[in-house]
Amino acid sequence: MKRFIIFALILSTGFTYGCKNASEKTNEQHEHQVWTCSMHPQIRQDKPGKCPLCAMDLVPVVGALHTTILQDPNAIQMSEEAVALANIQTSKVSRTNPSKEIHLYGTVQADERSLRSQTAHVNGRIEKLSVNFEGETIRAGQTVAQIYSSDLFNAQQELLQAKKLENPALFNSAREKFRLWKQTGEQITAIEKSGKATPTIDIKATVNGIVTKKKVEQGDYISA
Repeated sequence: MKRFIIFALILSTGFTYGCKNASEKTNEQHEHQVWTCSMHPQIRQDKPGKCPLCAMDLVPVVGALHTTILQDPNAIQMSEEAVALANIQTSKVSRTNPSKEIHLYGTVQADERSLRSQTAHVNGRIEKLSVNFEGETIRAGQTVAQIYSSDLFNAQQELLQAKKLENPALFNSAREKFRLWKQTGEQITAIEKSGKATPTIDIKATVNGIVTKKKVEQGDYISA
């Protein structure tokens, strides 16, 4: 009988100690538990309550014991449920060439700083037009039109006559008139070598580009 009482006493004491120890662990664990808001994970509190931003009930952070408190204060730890509620998507950081296709409404316009106008520099009639449509690509030096001009015919005769007279002043003056008409040195030399005046002149493109507007047609009369 005495042994039974001693055994019961020891068992009761062990049970009491075990309950107390478990209770202390639970309290200790509860004291170090972190609570957060599923909508505002930056909220971190050491006890349950309401979110100060949206008044939602705070939820415990899974696995967030005292080790969580020692983390970087700027770090955010969320449970799987919180991640699902916040619809968070993650991807690994890597070095790549990012590209994204964007569809927008708008109107494409040419840069006004790059617009140029092609001028004939001489009065006459367009005998032949080499530019056929807007959007055509033009290269510098390319013939874009052939002009019939009586002024040009008279100037060529003056140039050839001055060359025959071997008058340098008159010859240079005649050549200068062609330079003012933006004729190239090769074109002027070709007139001198031919020894024959022609009423037509080729208009050369001054720059590379794309035709955005064609204001004349073959047969039109133009002015300088």
